[in-house]
Amino acid sequence: MREALARLFEPRLVIRRSLPVTASPEAVWEALIDLPRWPERDRYIRWVRPIGEPPPTDGRWFALGRRYREQVRRGPFLPVFNLSVVEVEEGRRVAWAARYLWVDAVHAWEVEPDGEGAILTSEESFTGPRVIMAIARVVFRIFTVERMTDRQLEFMAGDALGSG
Repeated sequence: MREALARLFEPRLVIRRSLPVTASPEAVWEALIDLPRWPERDRYIRWVRPIGEPPPTDGRWFALGRRYREQVRRGPFLPVFNLSVVEVEEGRRVAWAARYLWVDAVHAWEVEPDGEGAILTSEESFTGPRVIMAIARVVFRIFTVERMTDRQLEFMAGDALGSG
């Protein structure tokens, strides 16, 4: 019981999910970085908009330092996040960071070659006060955040298969 409580109140939470995709890594990457499609293919994302600048004309939404606002659905809640792109490794990895309700979050996606296809991975890490993180663990379980992530990966994979 003591161990379970200690885990519940850990100040860091990581959700990591991966999906093998039979499309080429290049096709998976293009599906991943197609940010305008995210709300179309993921019912949990209401919208994503650039902050302070027009949408990129080159299609490269993930540029280091670029900022966005995103509204998502989490049960009856519609939180809005301010996101900053903090990492771009072209063709392989992108990440953005946000702070919400005293919690620092980083969401990274990776595309790794795997034989004839690729592995698409999503990793979200959250760090915050122990009480807030305990509440987050319960809320994430109620709203099946891991399943939401699986669906997002499946949508991206479907786009990659449609293009590759």
